[in-house]
Amino acid sequence: MNKIYLTLLVLFSFICSTKAQIPQDSILNTTWILTQTTHTLPIQRQTTLQINTVKYEIKGFAGCNNYTLPIKQIKERKHYTQIVTDAIVTNENSCTKNVNEFEQAFFKALSNQKLRVHTDHGVLSIVNEEKKSFTFSVQPHNPLLKYIEKHAWKLIQFKGESNRVYHPYLTFDFHTNTVSGYTGCSYFTGKIAISNTFNKIQFFDLEVKKKPCMSDTRKTIEKEFIQLLEGETFSFDVAEQTLNLYQDNTLLMMFGFIPKQLISE
Repeated sequence: MNKIYLTLLVLFSFICSTKAQIPQDSILNTTWILTQTTHTLPIQRQTTLQINTVKYEIKGFAGCNNYTLPIKQIKERKHYTQIVTDAIVTNENSCTKNVNEFEQAFFKALSNQKLRVHTDHGVLSIVNEEKKSFTFSVQPHNPLLKYIEKHAWKLIQFKGESNRVYHPYLTFDFHTNTVSGYTGCSYFTGKIAISNTFNKIQFFDLEVKKKPCMSDTRKTIEKEFIQLLEGETFSFDVAEQTLNLYQDNTLLMMFGFIPKQLISE
């Protein structure tokens, strides 16, 4: 009898130790938005984080560059989860001085660290060995996103100009956080990050499948359109069936909706 009891006890302990250590609301596809930091530079752009306990990695976007943070170990403590990280992997895009300085401080604070991770009511907190802390909020639901995702959006005003016919359009998938569209010459795909609290959207990792342009004007618009989107954060709203993208309260792009059935490659 004692032998059976000990066997069950060992088995129960093993099962508990193999369960996911991070609370369920922070596993896999949950996107966390950085809202507050201590002992570091002010947040320059939207910074995101996702924890994947299956692949043992943390991934996200820090305002200029994507990053992957390998996880070496996950341990469950009494009031938090301890994550031991490896060296961070990132690309080397160059943005403004302030953005890059923030990224470097953020990456240094997470790389090769023992992190205390805790979630509570839609808030994720991370504290490293130097007591630098980072607070993230879960990406909330925004009712506008369903409406935006339902349509394709054709450019009708660009940098304040609306006296010509524009050919670029965008479509969005907020389940995979991706964007696709047409520049007027070529088709493209990319990634997006959404801050629903502040109605902000960020475009990055845009990949253009280059095709010949029908005119020099379209070629110029294509170049300016992609340059304006790549790596940038915009405020957005929907008004009178238009999708509007702003920076510093200046309307930079306006899109009118069109049925998705009318677009094709």
